[in-house]
Amino acid sequence: MRAAVLRELGTPIAIEDVAISEPRAGEVGLEIAASGICRSDLSVTDGTLKSPLPVVLGHEAAGVVTSLGPGVDQLAVGDRVVVALTPSCGECLFCQEGAPNRCLAMVPGMIFSTMGDRTTRLRTGDETIYQLCGVASFAEKAVVDARACIPVGDDIPLDRACLLGCGVLTGAGAALNTPEVGPGASVAVIGCGGVGLAAIQGARIAGAEAIFAVDIDPVKRELAMELGATEALDGAGDVQGAVRKRTGLGVHVAIEAIGKSETIETAWEVLRPGGTALIIGMPRSGEKIPIRAGGLFLERRLVGSVYGGADPRRDVPLLLEHVREGALRLDPLVTAELPLSGVAEALEALRAGRGARHVIVHSR
Repeated sequence: MRAAVLRELGTPIAIEDVAISEPRAGEVGLEIAASGICRSDLSVTDGTLKSPLPVVLGHEAAGVVTSLGPGVDQLAVGDRVVVALTPSCGECLFCQEGAPNRCLAMVPGMIFSTMGDRTTRLRTGDETIYQLCGVASFAEKAVVDARACIPVGDDIPLDRACLLGCGVLTGAGAALNTPEVGPGASVAVIGCGGVGLAAIQGARIAGAEAIFAVDIDPVKRELAMELGATEALDGAGDVQGAVRKRTGLGVHVAIEAIGKSETIETAWEVLRPGGTALIIGMPRSGEKIPIRAGGLFLERRLVGSVYGGADPRRDVPLLLEHVREGALRLDPLVTAELPLSGVAEALEALRAGRGARHVIVHSR
């Protein structure tokens, strides 16, 4: 099969012929229909996120089941599925505590870019090729953990459903799974790429009264208004002053969707007393976050978020219902559709901050 392989940091990704093996116990083979291009993929190319090399990138995927490994009985060949990042094993400490977004079964994929048994299903000759997040969806096919596959009805195009595998689940999930985001709440979303735009929609669905969209790009601010923001603010301006002027005290919740220390600081500063800064962007490892300690005595909270606090088996079907009802719009999130050969182009567009989401499409 053809796959996009990253061999060295800072070098262009290349399309290569890669051999893929049959699924083992608890795994399924997929024909990848579509894969979103996520900032996490870009972060691997420059070393911000670590992965062994060579690696096939891609983790925001949807496809069709083509084969079943031993012991898989919850899926059938022909099923259309979204691939979640977490297997949600149901057995580990975090799953037992109701936090499948922290499932320990996802550690091999996240840390080692392998399947759960610390091996991969991809090779070129005798060379091991790693699978980012245990998915590796910048390819025509994939082998993934069956527990990470969420069925999708025939009424949702897979080139849109793939966004639910990461960006939309993270953004909309962060808003919908945060109790403070609800009727009458004020919310600031800092960063209006694909994840931030999903967070804005999640805040709107949750009933937030005031939703501030913050970004330096006027095109993204305009799109944010179309998707539910009540006001758009230039991220290069006095965001804190503008929010305080409109709200008096600041917002109940600030959702940071970029992962930079300066925007995390902005999220902290726009909070009202008792407010929550929810960080869903991923800063560079080891980066320090400067916040004024006085905010702690206003009972502000700085909270990290993994995967939007989502339970994929619960939340993906809920988001699909919002899509069917028209409350969650996926089409506006897609800036461009590209073939597999366009992966490098899409990554450069993301690096330059152009657009919301680029999607690699093989089939519909």
